[in-house]
Amino acid sequence: MLEIDNLRVDFHTDTGVVHAVRGLSLRVARGERVGIVGESGSGKSMTGRSVLRLVRPPGVVSADRMAFDGRDLLALPEREMRSLRGRRIAMVMQDPKYSLNPVMPIGRQLTEAFRTADRSLGRAAARAIALDALAKVRITDPHRVYDAYPHELSGGMGQRVMIAMMVALGPDLLIADEPTSALDVTVQMQVLAILDDLVRETGMGLMFISHDLNLVASFCDRVVVMYAGRVVEECAAADLHAARHPYTRGLLAAMPAIDGGRGDLPVLARDPAWLEGGA
Repeated sequence: MLEIDNLRVDFHTDTGVVHAVRGLSLRVARGERVGIVGESGSGKSMTGRSVLRLVRPPGVVSADRMAFDGRDLLALPEREMRSLRGRRIAMVMQDPKYSLNPVMPIGRQLTEAFRTADRSLGRAAARAIALDALAKVRITDPHRVYDAYPHELSGGMGQRVMIAMMVALGPDLLIADEPTSALDVTVQMQVLAILDDLVRETGMGLMFISHDLNLVASFCDRVVVMYAGRVVEECAAADLHAARHPYTRGLLAAMPAIDGGRGDLPVLARDPAWLEGGA
């Protein structure tokens, strides 16, 4: 469904060119959950934004091929890209506190998104879709949340609102950028259950961006590990803990274990060869 070959994202600044993504290749099939992991600044979010063409100047996106369902995303006119965003490709942004408009009620933001994607929707129909979407993400009082402002919601509730907004129109591909960040374990499991239901019931493809290697290993089908804008390793999620690349092994070793010792956690020793894709 999604095919990316040699994706590059460069930012031309006064102090030089910053290479945010360097030669990434990736595939996502229908009904597949692909996890993208790596440290902050490794290019995970930029990869997701590039698919939706949300990288603006001074950022420059190029690729040998970036296609969705056979359509060249880099060559599509902006009008056609707008018809894909939300309807066929959706993205849950990392932090709902900054993604939701603080001065607009939740309901207005939801219905605005739906009516932008489908101009034929009336107010009543958009409201009905919004309430149904809130119920589907397991919000127990959709009418209260519909009338609330973002600051009146918890982090977990705001994250569910973002998911509801993005999946209500039934996208074929969902890019979830840290959808469980800053959530407690109980709410985290609820959000993952929502995403899992959507993938299984609709056949939606999922690009799941996260820092949590254990979470990705247990939830995704396949894992892509990024370092400094490059893919250094790709494996089945079940095999992540047997990863071979020293960077992936270093990330795994740096994760604390409940039954671990009291000593210091290992420090990741970086090899300059990793910048060129070497192991």
